[in-house]
Amino acid sequence: MSPVPADLVTFYDSIGDVTWADVGNGYFLDPASDVLLRLQEYGAVDVGADREAHGLVIGSNGGGLCYVVGPDGQVHRTRTASLDEPELDKVADDLRRFLELLERSLTRFVADGEPGSL
Repeated sequence: MSPVPADLVTFYDSIGDVTWADVGNGYFLDPASDVLLRLQEYGAVDVGADREAHGLVIGSNGGGLCYVVGPDGQVHRTRTASLDEPELDKVADDLRRFLELLERSLTRFVADGEPGSL
């Protein structure tokens, strides 16, 4: 397993998890204990074009799609609910940007009831 990105460690030290079950289908960033349990039970997720890098599943959008952070800190979202040979789309260059996108989704939801597309 590749090293865990520093901003993910900071997130778990400072915040721990995010649960917005009432925003669209929901947005969830799992606590570190759940991330580590999933890693132990299912292993890391292959990320990147060469499938040589391994990422951690850190949460989901409540609709079955998972968020995966790679060793370089980029955050990806699965295209389907399956983690067996997943197809991933990059949603943010790093966790900070991903959290900003989540915040925008919450702000939009409060303003007009639309949860965004994360």
